[in-house]
Amino acid sequence: MKSRLSIRSKLMVLLVMSGIVGAIAIGVIGYVQGEHSLRRATWDQLVSIRETKKACFERWTDQQLREFRILSSDQQLVSAAADFRRGFDDLGPTLTDAEQQRLLGYYRDTFVPQLPANIDDRAVDTYLPDTNAGARLQLDYIVDNPNPAGKKYLLETRSESVIAGDAVDAYDAAHRAYHPTFVRLMNETQLYDLFLIDAETGDVLYTTQKEADLGTSLIDGPYHLSGLATAFERARTGDVGDAGVVLVDFKHYTASFGAPAAFLAAPITDNGKVVAVVAGQVSIDALNNAMTSNGNWKDEGLGASGESYLVGPDMTARTDSRFLIEDKADYLATLTRLGVDDATVQAIDTSGHSILNQSIETGPVRAALDGKTGTSTIADYRGIEVMSAYAPVMVGGERWAILIEKDVSEALDPMYRMRRNILLATGAAAIVLTLLALWSARAFLRPIVRLQDGVERLKSGDVDFSIDAEGHDEFASLGRAFNEMIAEVRQRNRTIAEKTAEYEKLLRNVLPDAVADRMRGGDQVVADTFRNVSIGYISIDGLPRLMHGLDATATIKLLNELVDSFDDAAERHGVEKVRTIGDAYLAACGLSTPRLDHRQRMSSFAHEALAIVERFNAAKGCDLQLQIGMASGEVDAGIVGRHRFVYEILGGCVADARRLASAGDQPGVHMTPEFEQALSGTGQDGQ
Repeated sequence: MKSRLSIRSKLMVLLVMSGIVGAIAIGVIGYVQGEHSLRRATWDQLVSIRETKKACFERWTDQQLREFRILSSDQQLVSAAADFRRGFDDLGPTLTDAEQQRLLGYYRDTFVPQLPANIDDRAVDTYLPDTNAGARLQLDYIVDNPNPAGKKYLLETRSESVIAGDAVDAYDAAHRAYHPTFVRLMNETQLYDLFLIDAETGDVLYTTQKEADLGTSLIDGPYHLSGLATAFERARTGDVGDAGVVLVDFKHYTASFGAPAAFLAAPITDNGKVVAVVAGQVSIDALNNAMTSNGNWKDEGLGASGESYLVGPDMTARTDSRFLIEDKADYLATLTRLGVDDATVQAIDTSGHSILNQSIETGPVRAALDGKTGTSTIADYRGIEVMSAYAPVMVGGERWAILIEKDVSEALDPMYRMRRNILLATGAAAIVLTLLALWSARAFLRPIVRLQDGVERLKSGDVDFSIDAEGHDEFASLGRAFNEMIAEVRQRNRTIAEKTAEYEKLLRNVLPDAVADRMRGGDQVVADTFRNVSIGYISIDGLPRLMHGLDATATIKLLNELVDSFDDAAERHGVEKVRTIGDAYLAACGLSTPRLDHRQRMSSFAHEALAIVERFNAAKGCDLQLQIGMASGEVDAGIVGRHRFVYEILGGCVADARRLASAGDQPGVHMTPEFEQALSGTGQDGQ
């Protein structure tokens, strides 16, 4: 299908598309390479943070175990356990009905309502202490403690109503003596709570935080199935491993209002006998700070969306989510949107922790819990695509997973900005390139437009003009060549105009009309000189042999047939037959009709003549051969004779062509060196 676009439009499209394609190619290559480099750099950063965090967590865990072992070896604990045991046994009197109602009211109105929804047992009787000593301690140190939960350790002695009249009992004396030390140790070891537990009865003799486990038995009391009870049992039976300290994984601990709790425990021995167990409740805040560098995610290179967290063997969180810490409401809304059950969302809301509550069952978690280390791009527990670096980490004989993750949208944000910039730059480049192409096309095509206008004028017959051909480029050369052609056409048109009448009359009356007109006008000599003419002289070898045995009619018929074929070929190639004399055929090109390609036309005619003879020989059974001479140059043409005149052409090139056709006995096409050189310059070879 032919295109209807102009050259200007095509040039503009070419320039614009070349520029845009180049810009897009550069942009795409830069984007792909940049994205690859950015991904690699992000992976390297996440892996580096993962290894740093893993080492930091392992150091923190080792430090917790080491410090707790040192704490448990303090001989002061032996005295403290004995003093608290005596005080515990001497506690009294039995709670009055009013005191029992106050204690019951605390559990009914304060403790049970604050338990998260995932704690199924909500009966008050389940959690009430079953001994008078336990009930007395909880009433005095919890119910009557004016400090809020989590701050009840600020109370060093029971309320004044209990000790009125200087009735300080043995337990309160022990509490006054040891409680400040235990608070200091709790803070120094970054624990949430410290416990002294009787090895024989499992009674929780003392707690720093004064929660609902105070005064209960870990053997048969309300919390005998808790993580604290597990830690106590292993410590008192000597199942403490090489570290000398038991570390029990997180479980929901009802005494801490259902909050997730992990425990450390070690035996307290006196003369080789385990007399008590000291236990510590791991501080979630300390663990979170260890994993987040006190919440400085950005300073660690995790930006606005990265986080580091731990996952336990049950595929639930062991540290709080960054997004819960930073924006609890949005975090809970995200869980609700993802279809997390209401009980879990309420448990996280109530406890303020995602530990144990947030299920994280992703590929990296499974891989890390299988002992594998690696990286991958996944949808995280929020349903958001993240880049995740994961590894296993051993805690208390169990394998946990440590993960460092960052949102893909943030990690690759520079590439997204780069992509937008590339699109904007490409659009701007397209506009600039269009304007530039428009200007360039006009400037580039201006000489062609002038040449086109000249061709249109030439087509209309106007030759009395020339086009502007200033400059030194190819278009200027083409313009000058066009002007030369116009000048030559003007000259030839004049010549044609002068000779046309003569040719017409000669054709009407043997000679051209123009010659006849001139002769009638009184000219005695009719002659002209032509500068650029090609002469072809054909010598037919073998005519005598052809004529032998034939009558005149047959001979002339065959000769006419051959000559007619030459005439047809001459007409097709724009070559003029001058005359035929016996076995010679004289032709010229550029004589009556000036032609710029007269040599090419003459050469083409000569080779077709050879082909004609070959076909003629094959058809007639003859053996004719042609020897053709070609030359070009200036010729003189005119009428020779007064009565029986002929139109004769004379000149050196005519003689050269005749000589080449007559010299030797080698058939084929022969030409003068000048003719051959000029013909070679046009890209056409001759023989």
